[in-house]
Amino acid sequence: MSKFLKEHKINILILIFLVIVTYINALNNAFVSDDIAEIAKNPNVGNFSYIFTHPFGFIRIILNWLAFHIGGLNPLFYRLINLFFHLGNVLAVYYLLSLLYSRKIALPGAALIAVHPAIAEAVVWISGGTYPQYSFFFLLSFILYLKSKENINRVFLRIKLFILSIIFYLFAFMSHPQMPLGLFLIFPLFEFVFGDLKKNWVRVVPYFLIALVYVFINLGALPERETTLRSVHYQEKGIDNPAVLIPVAITSYLQLLIWPKDLTLYHSELAFGQIEFLIRLFLTILILVALLISFKKNKQIFFWGSFSLIALSPTLTPFRLNWIVAERYFYLPSLGVFTLFSLGLNRLLNFKKCKQIVISIFVIIIILLSARTILRNIDWKNEDNLWIATGKTSPSSPNTHNNLGDVYGRAGDKEAAAREFQTAIALKPNYGDAYHNLANTYLEMGKIQDALDNYQKAADLNPALWQSYQNIAAIYFQAKQYDKTLEAIQKAIAINPKNLNLKGNLGIVYLTMGNKDKAKETFSLVLSLDPQNQLAKQGLVEANK
Repeated sequence: MSKFLKEHKINILILIFLVIVTYINALNNAFVSDDIAEIAKNPNVGNFSYIFTHPFGFIRIILNWLAFHIGGLNPLFYRLINLFFHLGNVLAVYYLLSLLYSRKIALPGAALIAVHPAIAEAVVWISGGTYPQYSFFFLLSFILYLKSKENINRVFLRIKLFILSIIFYLFAFMSHPQMPLGLFLIFPLFEFVFGDLKKNWVRVVPYFLIALVYVFINLGALPERETTLRSVHYQEKGIDNPAVLIPVAITSYLQLLIWPKDLTLYHSELAFGQIEFLIRLFLTILILVALLISFKKNKQIFFWGSFSLIALSPTLTPFRLNWIVAERYFYLPSLGVFTLFSLGLNRLLNFKKCKQIVISIFVIIIILLSARTILRNIDWKNEDNLWIATGKTSPSSPNTHNNLGDVYGRAGDKEAAAREFQTAIALKPNYGDAYHNLANTYLEMGKIQDALDNYQKAADLNPALWQSYQNIAAIYFQAKQYDKTLEAIQKAIAINPKNLNLKGNLGIVYLTMGNKDKAKETFSLVLSLDPQNQLAKQGLVEANK
């Protein structure tokens, strides 16, 4: 390794420079989207025992725990984790392609990984960091697998490398429970294409067994995943047609790699006309046929094309457990495409007459891609930037309009906020969160009855929205309709029984209604769980008068 570092020092420094220059303007970005719930408002982010609640995927929790104890809730330290894994992937790709080919192929491939905006979401968005993370551990696993096959005299060293390869593959699953599922196929694929699968089939069995274990783990987690998709994302049940889904996904990813203009968190603009869809279907069939033909004609094309499809395959299921297209999904699968590009570029460089032109064009491409990523980083600077940018590229996404409503609401434009929430509801009539947010806006505008109607609609559509019942209770309390207040607050507590603030408010309701015994009982219960709760302390004093 020390010899490799000396021989490749310049190229490694170039790659490090590219990563730093491309992402330095994102380091001070705020928490956005899922970051807020998972980190900023997660009371367990600094609690080490929280790790044991996710025994099969605790690596990210440990890293967030370390970031919390180093920098508190400063987003910089959590984003640095992403950047570390991204840089690790860039260098791992360079080492892998150098091992398989040469530095002339390794540098372009790694440079594209370093700066390409189509996969930047997984780097700059803290919650997307599990994608570079699992990729890093898989690449280490694959590299160690290849190294364990080399003609090393020391048998013990080869065994140790092989065991480390298996461990890092396990770490990939501990980083993301779904995306590494198909990657066990990469090992037998490599043996089938370049090695001797009949001779080495035993070596690939451990990877299959690890994947099989995680398949069963995922099957056990499917009900929870489906519940989350329905309650949080309001995903409708059903099965998509793979003949439609796969061509749309594959051609969309290739489009983003070639022309990364319409980058967005929600790729909602995927309803194509008949002619455009037929073109996409034709291109997909052409790619698959070319891949099959390449098995005999050019095994490099077959392997790396198959690599991309295998790495992407867990997201191409018809069961509506994923988005059809998400830029973070393509983080590792892009390696196959970038490697094929590098192999083609290397062929062009063999023509001495056009060598300088090819190098110049590639350098310009890297500069332009870096600039696009730097601009994209600005979209992730804060919540307002993100949703305004997403609104421009994803106008048919109800999630986008719901979040845009929050943007306008924070800016004080209640009318615009209400219009955005109404648009979200029009696009997705069962969108409980949008009804809740519209109710909040109506309440701020003084439209009390409209607020009540929309809170009730939100609670009907999403039984987990205890906040709607809490706000209904607050409205009735202000109106001195205490029976209705009691009914609403009890419904909120039934949904969220661990919320002590709700129970404290229940005590206040009992006290206001003159039921001091119930009030004492409620306040005493709160104090037994939280002896320092000031609301309960003061309420108990009032109840004892």
